[in-house]
Amino acid sequence: MKKWLKVLIITFGVIFIIIAAVLYYSISYIDTTPYFETEYYSNTIEKLNKALHSREKVEGKLQAGFAKINISPKMVKGAEDPSKGVFNNIKLAGFGGGQIATGVHDSIYAKAVALKVDNDLIILVGGDLLLMAPEVVNKVAENLKTSSDLKRKQIYFGATHTHSSIGNCIPGFVGEKFGGKYQPEVVNWLAEKLTTVILKSVSDLQPAQIANGYIHSPNLVKNRIIGKTGRLNDKFTLLSIKQLKGKQTVIGIFAAHATTISDWNSEFSGDYPGYFQRGLERMGVDMAMFYAGTVGSHTNEGKGSKFDRSKYIGEALADSAMIVLNKMEYSDDVNLSTVATEIEIPKLQMIYIADNLRLSPEVGHKLMPVMKPIYLQAFVINKQFSLDCHAL
Repeated sequence: MKKWLKVLIITFGVIFIIIAAVLYYSISYIDTTPYFETEYYSNTIEKLNKALHSREKVEGKLQAGFAKINISPKMVKGAEDPSKGVFNNIKLAGFGGGQIATGVHDSIYAKAVALKVDNDLIILVGGDLLLMAPEVVNKVAENLKTSSDLKRKQIYFGATHTHSSIGNCIPGFVGEKFGGKYQPEVVNWLAEKLTTVILKSVSDLQPAQIANGYIHSPNLVKNRIIGKTGRLNDKFTLLSIKQLKGKQTVIGIFAAHATTISDWNSEFSGDYPGYFQRGLERMGVDMAMFYAGTVGSHTNEGKGSKFDRSKYIGEALADSAMIVLNKMEYSDDVNLSTVATEIEIPKLQMIYIADNLRLSPEVGHKLMPVMKPIYLQAFVINKQFSLDCHAL
């Protein structure tokens, strides 16, 4: 055999071995085991049953405290000062082709409501953010360990899901694609803001009353996947808390995606939830909050385009909220039940390759951040209002 042919065969052999090794490492079979037969499911159900069996129940007079803090970063072209929220390169989170932030269209906030019954204290935290990134949540929990007696299970995190807010908080390829390169200094600054608003809400605790209600708003939401024939969650849920000698806070929960603003925008904005909150506050509510509901298949529906659409939807929800608020009946005697547990995460099965084949979990985790067990929390007040939260 000629020398050049031998070299060629060896070269192709090495290439073949490398390709085979890469395919073996990067591709694996899809696990089609029914979820209810898997180990992660049985482990999660066991933990959930244990948590439900030992859930905390208290009854007594309500105390409530409120706080809010501006979390609009200041964008500059020169030197940064993350400790003061001054940055020169933050991407708006939520759109793959999102813009680098250039300024503030409307200020974004973090808000907190502390609720105490007997000796049981919980804090509801919300923000004009795409989500509460696990990295931010973990940093807040770490901060609270050194500055208070508060425990992670007492804090309920949520977000408005605006796609025009702070990015750079999630590591990994997909996290960086939709929110910009991971920046620990952004996480630390935002966590410090959330820690501050939590502690301020606790320091504001006063005797209070609580009420809840809802109204259907079918003209402001639609099923974006199936359309008119699809199931529609148009329920706009409201929780109102009034301090006996002080302020009122109202929390709204709605299913429509906060995406009236697209990737043409380069300024921070609360989207329609921001207009809802400001609208209620103009009508006399001291602090309004908003939590994203079942946004998965639901998008917003309304008149106008760009920020006009945001305003239309947000202010329409504020008007609807006032109708409900005027009919609410308040009580200061409260039954509070809380539960917290962890949901175990299965192996990542990401990106379909062919029938029964997908990327291996090892390669998938190069694209997605490693998902640790998700902390699931829920509380029920007077058997009428309930809220469940997790970090994302």
